[in-house]
Amino acid sequence: MPKSYKKLQQNLKFDSLMNSLSQNFNRIPDHRRANASYRLADVLKSAFAMFSLKCPSLLSFKEQTKHEKSNLRSIYQISKIASDTQMREILDKVAPAPLRDLFRRLFTLLTHCGVVKDYEYWHHHVIVSVDGVEHFCSTNIHCQHCTTKTHRNGELSYHHAGLAAVMVHPEYKEVFPLDFEPVLRADGAQKNDCERTAAKRLCDDLQRRYPQLKMLLVEDALYANAPHIRQLQSYGWSYVLNVKADSHKSLFAHFEGRRRSGQVKEQSFAAGGVKHRFYYSNDLFLCDSATDVRVNVLLYEEEDADGQVKRFSWITPINLTARSVGLVMRAGRARWKIENETFNTLKNQGYHFEHNYGHGYNHLATVLALLMMRAFMVDQIQERCCTTFRQLRAGLRTRAKLWDTLRGLFKVLSFRSMEALLQRMALLYDLKIE
Repeated sequence: MPKSYKKLQQNLKFDSLMNSLSQNFNRIPDHRRANASYRLADVLKSAFAMFSLKCPSLLSFKEQTKHEKSNLRSIYQISKIASDTQMREILDKVAPAPLRDLFRRLFTLLTHCGVVKDYEYWHHHVIVSVDGVEHFCSTNIHCQHCTTKTHRNGELSYHHAGLAAVMVHPEYKEVFPLDFEPVLRADGAQKNDCERTAAKRLCDDLQRRYPQLKMLLVEDALYANAPHIRQLQSYGWSYVLNVKADSHKSLFAHFEGRRRSGQVKEQSFAAGGVKHRFYYSNDLFLCDSATDVRVNVLLYEEEDADGQVKRFSWITPINLTARSVGLVMRAGRARWKIENETFNTLKNQGYHFEHNYGHGYNHLATVLALLMMRAFMVDQIQERCCTTFRQLRAGLRTRAKLWDTLRGLFKVLSFRSMEALLQRMALLYDLKIE
């Protein structure tokens, strides 16, 4: 990495990121009258601080010591803190679109300091994993945007979900959200229809927000359909999409026909006690009804020392050769980083993603999910770039211990900056920060 990039990345500490976020929050239009008691930017920063501090509920965030109030002013730049009820009422009427634009603003910082260049994987393309996740469920609370599900016992439940697009790389643990598209009631009655419809909007928004970014989308079999592939092709993007034999019967029948006639190429090798086997063929019809969509098919098997075999299958426009099949396989398997490093972290590593912080009547559930994703992205940037945070994270071993210690000090001592708080943590644990 060039020294200039390394220095720029080291400057991406929490306090500089908070300065940028604060400026961006100030630009978001306020839907209320000019003499409102609380500035919208302060309410947005309060909700962001709640997720940044990993508070388990709005009530726990409301109950603040004098040191917490001081730190919210100095570290999170909040001039006046609203109550939990006021926060819900104000955020409920905030349009989600301007908040989604903040992903791009943080991503611009990653571009300028060379992180995006580090994540380039194939011909300057970055891997973008897309998948859906639910963040609200209730059998009685609902709004006009909720999707619904009728259970076998006849009970009706209400849901909020979204499609996340996250930049990933097979060699790096940090992931960076690019956007979060809400799945809405108007998208359809079936889960698959809802996600496909939302995916059209998501891809349009990604192309509009990141017009210069070369993307290689990795997605599950739901998205391996002709309309979606045509949309990706129209943007000049590449893809590695999972396919399944039961949902892509004609494609697999064509592939098996080629295999019987000896037209499918094979490659295998063993490394570290694991056997890798590749079967691939280029230029097949996606399906009988979409002969204009031609794809290359890769089947991959991984056998461990105990004889357990895992099988995967993908389609891609990348020409499959003995040199490229490994690259395509690793890109396809990187799709799971959106589940493991993103959704599982949000659900199980202190963010309380599935906790009901508030539903509201308009946009509250979506706005809160977007602000939580923003806090997660700031944490990911710190884990990638901030030396103090990285060494604390390594020294304390678990995120739970890191967040517990940070919240504990936040309650009982006042700090001028997050960097000062992190340095105090290092001192308490006798960790040397280089």
